[in-house]
Amino acid sequence: MQVFLRNIVLAASCALFFGSPAAGQTIASKIETMGEPASLQFTGLRMREQNGLLRVQAELTNQDTAPQSAYYRVQWLDDAGFQVWDDEAWKPVLLHGAQKLTLQIVAPTTRARDFKIQFSATDNRSLSRPSASGNSP
Repeated sequence: MQVFLRNIVLAASCALFFGSPAAGQTIASKIETMGEPASLQFTGLRMREQNGLLRVQAELTNQDTAPQSAYYRVQWLDDAGFQVWDDEAWKPVLLHGAQKLTLQIVAPTTRARDFKIQFSATDNRSLSRPSASGNSP
């Protein structure tokens, strides 16, 4: 429950401010996580158009003191939300303890008007929940 509330507060406090079609969207709406990262969290996200191409800066923070690794890729979308580029290869990223890292991402085509970052951390929280008696299910 605490993680859920923290994610809601983060999403509410980190609204993205840029033009159509992403106006009013939050970080949570732009990130698709595979699992629930144990220590890595997106703490900032900015987008702008330059020379017809979208440029994205995504700030990733390691909230642990140990190094954490992850993978990401971007889906580039048009105004209607349709994908305008083939699936990218997964890109590895390593964050040292308590490190913040800004990912610099540029759209491969001028047809891209929006994006979604797919993200997978190597270390995820367990999806299994202990029962009320304290024994595993």
